[in-house]
Amino acid sequence: MAFNFGTLITNTSDATLENMPPIEINKRQTDKFVLYNKNLTRLDRLAGDIYEDETLWKVILWANPEYECEFDIPDNTSIRVPFPKIDVLDEITTKIVNRKNLG
Repeated sequence: MAFNFGTLITNTSDATLENMPPIEINKRQTDKFVLYNKNLTRLDRLAGDIYEDETLWKVILWANPEYECEFDIPDNTSIRVPFPKIDVLDEITTKIVNRKNLG
C-alpha cells in the first residue's frame, strides 16, 4: 500500500502526496545518485525500482529542490535519491507532524 503523507496533515483520506508542500530531506551517506535521462528516466519508475513504491516519486523530487517538477530536470543530470527508504519516511513523517503542530 502506498504511503500517504497527506493523512498526517489532514483529517481526510483524500489528501495526496502530489498536493503536499515540499519537505527538505537531509543528505545521507547512503543516498543513491542516478543519471537522469529525459528519454529513459521517470521518477515514478525510479521510485518503484529503488523504494518498491512508485508513489514515492515526490520524495525524489523533494530531494532535488532545485527542480519544481520532473520536466525541469535537465538531461544527463545526477539526481539524488534519499536512501534508505525507512529512514527517509521517518524523517519526512516527523517534519510533517512538527509542521502541523506549529500551526
